[in-house]
Amino acid sequence: MSLKLFRTVKQTAILLISVVVFLESCVALCFIQIITIILFKKNTKSYQKCMDFTKKYFLIMLTAILSVAAPSKVRITTCNNTIGKNVFFMDHQKGRISSTLCPDSVVICNHQIYTDWIYLWWIAYTSELAGRVHIMLKKSLKSIPLLGFGMTNFNFLFMNRKWAHDRVNLINTLKELDANARGLGPLSSNTPVKTDNDGVVNWDSRVHPDVREKKTNSNCWPYNFLLFPEGTNLTYDTRCKSLKYARKVNKQPFKHLLLPHVTGLRFTLETLEPSLDAVYDVTIGYSGVQNSSYAASHYSLKQIFLEGKFPHIVDIYIRSYELKNIPLRDEEAFAEWLYNVWKEKDELLEEYYISGSFKQESNNTSTVVDKFNVSPSEYLLVGMIPCITFLFILKLLAA
Repeated sequence: MSLKLFRTVKQTAILLISVVVFLESCVALCFIQIITIILFKKNTKSYQKCMDFTKKYFLIMLTAILSVAAPSKVRITTCNNTIGKNVFFMDHQKGRISSTLCPDSVVICNHQIYTDWIYLWWIAYTSELAGRVHIMLKKSLKSIPLLGFGMTNFNFLFMNRKWAHDRVNLINTLKELDANARGLGPLSSNTPVKTDNDGVVNWDSRVHPDVREKKTNSNCWPYNFLLFPEGTNLTYDTRCKSLKYARKVNKQPFKHLLLPHVTGLRFTLETLEPSLDAVYDVTIGYSGVQNSSYAASHYSLKQIFLEGKFPHIVDIYIRSYELKNIPLRDEEAFAEWLYNVWKEKDELLEEYYISGSFKQESNNTSTVVDKFNVSPSEYLLVGMIPCITFLFILKLLAA
């Protein structure tokens, strides 16, 4: 068998196995969610724990598939000045990277390829927060069979991208996340203080406990809210649109990034302010991408699963901001702050494409490297759940 034929057979097998595992896992998760709705709808804590399990399992399944189809290494570099040393570390007991991130956070990131959000979700997983991740999605995704049902139960936020339609939905979702994080929301059997005429639901506004108390308080439900302020991934077409917009607003465009949108992020931070512990600024870079090219052109889903092309190293640089140092109250000052954050990210990526890593002076950063993976026992879980579900469905059909 020629090398080319072997590679073709290998990629075909990986694709077929990935599709089967993905579809059967989605069926299994929807089945578990339906059972949860039937059994625990009135028991809010048990209901949410089960839904959080399905959310975590979905991420584990995606990571397991990617670790086979695109066996990359992840190199996480953190800023010691803002995050501190050893927040990310190699956990030999679990066989993977672990971390100790703050329980309630907003994560902002540049957007290069469609799988960016999986790596951000995986970062939350390293801190045992995979079941508490929340993502903004286009409302059209809600109509996808199986996935739409599952993601609705994940409590993901579906947006029309029209502020008039999105405002009440967004503010109610964020206010509920904030109240639950403070132990004063519906997951702790609390009721709203009032509902405004426009449908906005208001919860008890008491000050949240400190970080240490929240980690041990069973009434506090953490969140990890993922946002891509650029709104879309970086391609030739989106960069041209960003350049045009930069000229319109009289801003210097970026070389490796799109101009970030201000409104959604500012509104999110303002609404979550009572419970928010940290804003994590993540910059992602992919090995094999040249200075003048686009990661989306190198690592599309087609290239990953059909051609076996993937980044050998996914580089992730993380720094943290305290909310008190972000000018939320002044719209223009906030816009300038966000622009400067993106400017620093652009300079960071310029250095990355020259040196091949985000590592700066050794005393300013900490780095940990390992395979993009999950714990060994969780790989077994990915294989077991679809098989058990398949056998159960066969038994039902036979009966």
